Amino acid sequence: MNATLDNLPLERTEQPTSPEALADVVREAHETETPIYPIGGGCSLNFGLPAKKPGIGLSLTALHRVIDYPARDMTITVEAGATMAQLRDTLLAERQQLPIDVPMTDRATIGGVLATNWNGPRRYGYGAVRDFVIGIGAVDGRGRAFKGGGRVVKNVAGYDFCKLLTGSLGTLAVITQVTLKVRPLSEASVLLACRVFDEEHAERLLAALAHSAASPCAIELLGGDAWQDISEQ
Repeated sequence: MNATLDNLPLERTEQPTSPEALADVVREAHETETPIYPIGGGCSLNFGLPAKKPGIGLSLTALHRVIDYPARDMTITVEAGATMAQLRDTLLAERQQLPIDVPMTDRATIGGVLATNWNGPRRYGYGAVRDFVIGIGAVDGRGRAFKGGGRVVKNVAGYDFCKLLTGSLGTLAVITQVTLKVRPLSEASVLLACRVFDEEHAERLLAALAHSAASPCAIELLGGDAWQDISEQ
């Protein structure tokens, strides 16, 4: 049965329950020349070019296990279908965090966040999501599984698949698992909201901040309803 999901022309949707089953779906699609559309949590399906022909929607939400979490090493390996909320809660138990700000955390998957290269305001202080990826597993367009990087924070010889696949929108391979380096939770944090009157005023404040002893981890310019919500709190 044909269906659509955010304008994706889907013949059907598959939800494999193992990496091997995922590889089988991709292999079959390759043999029949059927496009594969990884859909993650369905949060960013408008990214990239429009789909040109019907294909198979691929949901990895059944692949959500925490594979390895040596908290003392500040790394975690999870399957790509784990949601950002699940990852957050797992890390909070050890007072750790992945400082990436993502909307709809109960739907957004770590595989989708990597595939879309989603970051957020705290990129200013902590870096981009690709900076946290030290290992990755994926299935290529022929259904062959491969891995890159490792489970320890060090330089790894070979092609850097971690950076190659981050932001690739699922066009090069389907991400199946990822190893991330994580950060400790801050002992304290402060949110400062300051009204600005125009762009020039904002530029002067930012210049003064850049030359001060403060080191913010995020700076966000808000307007309209977003600023109204903050100013009323």
